[in-house]
Amino acid sequence: MRTNSTSRRRNNKNRRSAVRSFVTVLQIAVLLSMGVLAGTALGWFAGLSRTLPDINAFEAPEATLVYSSDGVLLGRVFRENRTNVALKDIPKELREATVAIEDKRFYEHSGVDMRGVARAVYANIRGQRMAQGGSTITQQLARNVYLTQRKTIQRKLQEIFLAILIERNFSKDRILELYLNQIFYGSGAFGVQAASRIYFGKDVQGLNLSECALIAGLPQKPSGYSPHENLNAAVGRRNTVLATMADLGYITEQQQAEAREQQAKIVPRRSGRTTYKAPHFVDYVNQRIKERYGEDVLYGGGLRVYTTLNWEMQQAAEKALRVQISSKSKTYRATEGCLIALDPNTGGILAMVGSVDPESHYNRCTQAGRQPGSAFKVFVYTAALADGWKPSTRLPNTRVSYPAGRGRTWNPRNYDGRYGGSVTMDTAVAKSINLPAIYTAKKVGVKNVIKYARLMGVRSPLEPYLPIAIGGIPGVHPIEMASAYCTFANDGIYTEPIGISKITNSRGETQAEFTPDLQQVISKNVSRNMDQMLRGVVTKGTGTGAASVAEARGKTGTTNNERDVWFIGYVPKKIVCAVWVGNDNNSSMRGATGGGLCIPVWREFMSKAIPVYNEVKTKAEQAASKNKPKPADEQPKGDSPPTENQSDDDDGDVVRRRICTQSDMLATSTCPHWRTKTFTKGTEPIETCSVHGGTDISIPPEDSNPASADREAPAQDTEYVTITVCSQSGLLAGRYCPRTKRKLAVEDVPTQVCNIRHDQMRE
Repeated sequence: MRTNSTSRRRNNKNRRSAVRSFVTVLQIAVLLSMGVLAGTALGWFAGLSRTLPDINAFEAPEATLVYSSDGVLLGRVFRENRTNVALKDIPKELREATVAIEDKRFYEHSGVDMRGVARAVYANIRGQRMAQGGSTITQQLARNVYLTQRKTIQRKLQEIFLAILIERNFSKDRILELYLNQIFYGSGAFGVQAASRIYFGKDVQGLNLSECALIAGLPQKPSGYSPHENLNAAVGRRNTVLATMADLGYITEQQQAEAREQQAKIVPRRSGRTTYKAPHFVDYVNQRIKERYGEDVLYGGGLRVYTTLNWEMQQAAEKALRVQISSKSKTYRATEGCLIALDPNTGGILAMVGSVDPESHYNRCTQAGRQPGSAFKVFVYTAALADGWKPSTRLPNTRVSYPAGRGRTWNPRNYDGRYGGSVTMDTAVAKSINLPAIYTAKKVGVKNVIKYARLMGVRSPLEPYLPIAIGGIPGVHPIEMASAYCTFANDGIYTEPIGISKITNSRGETQAEFTPDLQQVISKNVSRNMDQMLRGVVTKGTGTGAASVAEARGKTGTTNNERDVWFIGYVPKKIVCAVWVGNDNNSSMRGATGGGLCIPVWREFMSKAIPVYNEVKTKAEQAASKNKPKPADEQPKGDSPPTENQSDDDDGDVVRRRICTQSDMLATSTCPHWRTKTFTKGTEPIETCSVHGGTDISIPPEDSNPASADREAPAQDTEYVTITVCSQSGLLAGRYCPRTKRKLAVEDVPTQVCNIRHDQMRE
């Protein structure tokens, strides 16, 4: 018995030992498994974390806004139509409507609403597909801003983790602000400001409760609920939002009822370029921005571009061109035209109408090369005046044949068919007589004619042949001709056309400012003689139709077979305006002349534009007088007196000085050519020009080539001009040149424009 008892005790002990061993092994196995699982989970989470974006690195693309000089929004330029607004500028009703319909527990959860997730999981299991996400506002922000829209488990987990990170890094108000500025609302609108403009035609601050509810309901199904696509669905969704707001206590039942009764006044959908005011000008500005900053900044950088264009003048220009040409198109068989107006003091573009057809993308002011006809004669006579001729100089008006090569001859004629004797230069200009102009060009030299055309801003190709005297060239752009005539309207000072005055970012921080680059390219004496002859065109010549505009000057132009007609006119120191009319297919018009077809457009525009110009100038002078510095005896002690060459435009750290183009030193009254340059204070030159002598810098160098009152002094043996050339070819810079530079040209000014397609060249 004892043996059996001992045996049983031994067996029990062995069993207990085996159990303990098994339990120990099991515990070890469990611990190992938990470690493996924990390690796997940690590794998986670490891997997932590496796929999460940096929540602080995101900056949403924002539309570039283009404004006129009088504060009118001309265009929104974008790939994603978005303008960010601060939460305080978004109506309280829109914020509450968004929270009510999208995430009623937004202010309670920490990024993830577990009840919403459970509801979504249950719905997805029942439907056996990823149909619902139970996403909070924070998760939607994470998905729309940082992640993709794909419905996968990994993306959902990323969304949850990222939402938690967002909640830990941003306040609820900041999260809501980001959401309201980023989410897509249909019809191309990103963010509530764009949605408000697109659907209701006003800024988000002006929305009422009904409109707020409609916008708040769109993100769930932007295309399906878009009022442009399905107004009934949008209104139904709005009513759902209003009911939810009432249930949650955001609004009363009476407010809900009143909002439901309001009719949704939706503005027609317009997108892209069709929304632009002054579309040809906005296109022109966009190209300048693209060249400076690139496409990404243009379409998503949130720039604020302040331009030189005056919206009131622009409206007058559009009406003048389109009404006049439309009313006379059948009579003259004319279908197209353009108008460009500039401020001769600054080169600022005041108005630009690139086509009679507002939907045309072709800007004839800047893209169309058209023969200028007699409007080009001003360069012939400028060259002659600079060479010492006078307006009273008599010029032959007799028929002459010129060799044209290969045994042919060129037999120019006058438009009116009258010949014989001689006429004074001023009469030849006023009556636009061809033969005296051709004689003059031959005497002064065609290269000299081209030189002055270049100095005054003509950049189109110019062939050095005699027919250039009467505009027989392949073509020039209207903006070039208007720019050239600015020289006569501003005492011989040329400034290149500019369309932009300032660029800021969306926070109002200045990115760039643009000031006119003034250059004295012809003397005051030459300029004033040309000015008086162009006045004669209006008082006694081919431009008498413009005489009703006080102090008007100008020049008509009509080409062979009436394919192109022009009038380029101005009021000194105020506005220069060029009008061209013709047909894109280069077909002839019927009986059209610059005086008969272009002057009525010009006259109608200028009659409206000059009063606007005067009003703007008066306001600017009044504003300047308020900021005028105190007299010297009122200045605080320690202020240093201004230097003799100090410009009225000196402002803070920026100064402007007149610089001799040859020596790059301070210009004196004896310098033949000068330009105004802008410097950072402390970097401007302080020594006067040592090349041309003279010490008088307190008096502006009025005459670039000093002359007596009656006769222009002969040009110096060496004449210097500043030109813009292609960095690669050395020719005058053309439209395809990626890099250009300014250089000093001695005597022979290049006449060829670089037309090499550098973007197609291989290194």
